[in-house]
Amino acid sequence: MRIVFIQPNVGFKGHTWEALGVGYLISYLKKYYEKKLDIEFYSAFYDTDEIIINACKDANIICFTCTSPQYKHGLSLARQIKKKNNLIVFGGVHPSVLPNIVLKEDPVDIVVNGEGERAMLKIVEDVTNGLKPFKQIYHFDYIKNIDNIPFPDRKDIKNERNIEQAYRDNGIRITSILNSRGCPFSCSFCCSSCLWGRIPRLRSAENTLNEFEQLIKEWKIGFIKFADDIFTISKQRVLDFCKLKLEKGIKTPYGANSHINTIDEESLKYLAESNCQELWYGVESGSPKILSDISKNTNLDRIKKVFRLTKEYGIKTRAYFLIGMSNETIEDIRMTEKLCDEIQPDIVGFSLLAPYPANEYFDYEKMGNWDWSIFDEYNNDWVHTRTLTNQQLKQEQKRLIEKYQKNITFRQKNKKTNIKKNENSFI
Repeated sequence: MRIVFIQPNVGFKGHTWEALGVGYLISYLKKYYEKKLDIEFYSAFYDTDEIIINACKDANIICFTCTSPQYKHGLSLARQIKKKNNLIVFGGVHPSVLPNIVLKEDPVDIVVNGEGERAMLKIVEDVTNGLKPFKQIYHFDYIKNIDNIPFPDRKDIKNERNIEQAYRDNGIRITSILNSRGCPFSCSFCCSSCLWGRIPRLRSAENTLNEFEQLIKEWKIGFIKFADDIFTISKQRVLDFCKLKLEKGIKTPYGANSHINTIDEESLKYLAESNCQELWYGVESGSPKILSDISKNTNLDRIKKVFRLTKEYGIKTRAYFLIGMSNETIEDIRMTEKLCDEIQPDIVGFSLLAPYPANEYFDYEKMGNWDWSIFDEYNNDWVHTRTLTNQQLKQEQKRLIEKYQKNITFRQKNKKTNIKKNENSFI
């Protein structure tokens, strides 16, 4: 049986990212499916449409993994690839949020809703047993012990291409590890729970460190990014990881997403000692009203304290800020600017609200026909508030980007600026 996995492109000039999810699907199939499979992977960030379409000519199953911006291109490729004797499968965040709508599209035979490992295995088993699923949604309970999932197959997803891109951008070989699945917080703008759920499932420190070491030895990695929504969900797991890393003498640096409410001095002490060089915090706003509106469940005093402590322990800070909430006013944005001035993040980024399907701001009746392929959380032509037009929001975003250009995230850096290697964040 021949299976092709495809990572579609987006309609705007963005950055590439590793197809870790596909890497997990491939490694899971190789471990738990009894027969040998012929599996290939193509990424439209690197491979042309012609290459992808030709590669799928004799494939039995073709799988697309899609965010909302990738969905349009994925559907376009699927229409060109679809034949009577193959199966087209769509999975990822967008199909998980709108499974019935995606399933109505002509070339789509199967939608995987949610976590994909067990679903993909069942699809392959059904086809092997002579079944040809048609217009079906596959959905399985979450895998509770994610240590049982083998490390992602980085060779098959051609991870070297992403690593080389990171080296060109930063002068260091960088890749990512997913240490957990699921986030217990309920930020109104986030879609993560539709894929992983709200109950965190964490890998053991030993399991994570084994992959960490493997990446250093086999892939010559110099910096590791944790792709978790929140790396610091469990204080005990953080301490276990840091202590084991120190015990093993693994010096390679890393960075991770954190949440203001999950950080204390003891955690920071061990994070710093284990060579965590960056922590990335979703601050979002300097307005208490907006923080409440988006269910951020934190306050300005705690934000300021955590940034101060993180810096005291020598860890570089990044602040994510988000503008464009429906109740946001120009005064709220000024409060965000004031907070940014006070906490002085080493790296800062200013995003616009992206009302992707599944978060609280999505309205299918009004937004169903939007061209999501050109819809980016860094830039869009649709979002506005009750008092600010889209143009006004973009003007404020531009002003803030220019003001903080010295510390702005790589994605928003003025590319005309002479950027020295390693002077900015690795994301």
